[in-house]
Amino acid sequence: MRNALEANFGRTLLNLVTHLIKNAEKVPEPVLKGALAFEAFTWGKFDDATKLSLLREIAEQTEASSAIYRHMESYPHAFSKKLYADYLDALRLYKQSLEA
Repeated sequence: MRNALEANFGRTLLNLVTHLIKNAEKVPEPVLKGALAFEAFTWGKFDDATKLSLLREIAEQTEASSAIYRHMESYPHAFSKKLYADYLDALRLYKQSLEA
């Protein structure tokens, strides 16, 4: 099950980073590092402790009260809001799987 959760998180993270780049928003270093690891297919080579550590850094930069959260909440397009909601769901589920 974790592989499906990991793949879904990676896909939604890449979508989020693409949105941020296209809309000239700064992509925080941990978020970019995670996205690049998924893009290069190296995320899966990290041990679980490394994944969880990086995931927590990514969450800190993208969850409620972050600059990315404020950007996405104020963004006028429903598609982008859905993209972000999907990302938050994938993040939550994947984080829970690593913490279990």
